[in-house]
Amino acid sequence: MATLALKRGDTLELSCIVQQQGQPLDITGWQIDCWVRAPDGRLAHRFAVALGDMAAGEYRLRASSAETAAWPVGQLTADIRYATPTGRVMHTCHITVQVLDAVTSPG
Repeated sequence: MATLALKRGDTLELSCIVQQQGQPLDITGWQIDCWVRAPDGRLAHRFAVALGDMAAGEYRLRASSAETAAWPVGQLTADIRYATPTGRVMHTCHITVQVLDAVTSPG
């Protein structure tokens, strides 16, 4: 399980590469989804996936400052779901996102 620490109002951008045995996989035609949920199961965020070099397995997950400002404080969870064009579905391990309030918030 991976853990990320984030303050509300921070921009979050994760650069990702899908690999198998250390080698990038071609993700052309894949559906990629990542949702962040609060402990009660409520949806906190649904990432819009930005595809990069699909032949090299590259994509990005991004949440703007305005989006994370609305996330609840506490321990949130996520995983990433991959669906191939042939119908194979795979999930990553859980990702924990520890969300804290920012101390410095001008304006």
